[in-house]
Amino acid sequence: MKELIERRRIIDIDTAPNTNNVYTGICLLSNSEVVLLLNFNEEYGDFDGFTIIKNQDFELYREWQDSEYTEVRNDNSKDLITGIDPNDFQDMKAAFKTLIGKLVSVFTYDDEDSYWVGKVLVVNDNSVELHLISENAEWTDQQVFLFSDISYLGFDTRYEKNLVTAIDSFSPKNK
Repeated sequence: MKELIERRRIIDIDTAPNTNNVYTGICLLSNSEVVLLLNFNEEYGDFDGFTIIKNQDFELYREWQDSEYTEVRNDNSKDLITGIDPNDFQDMKAAFKTLIGKLVSVFTYDDEDSYWVGKVLVVNDNSVELHLISENAEWTDQQVFLFSDISYLGFDTRYEKNLVTAIDSFSPKNK
């Protein structure tokens, strides 16, 4: 993986049979705890936000062939990579601490069909507390997630950014 990180190559990570997902992007960090990817968005043909998955959750990954790079219609990777320090994301706890106050998406092992989006409020030794938000950009409950239950952490994607914009447009200061 070290060579792929240095060369900024796109990879597909297959998490089957653990969570049965494939994540695609440029690997920015891989250690014994986590993998940090700059997401490739197939719909737009560009890069969009970041994904963190646990290293234990996959066995297979595949480097893209040169011919597959035609799918990249807008290589905005350099702009996104310059805004992040992979060393801040060495494990789930460090990642969430770095993201305090930001909107993130979380999948858990027990319900891989559902995910939660919320603002990171508090990070403890074994858990994170999120102030959850609905898909209608309405604040709902606060919920604690154990790091051991989290299979995916996403942040800075179009989805989260659009929710932030929606929240800001409905806030009292803008009325």
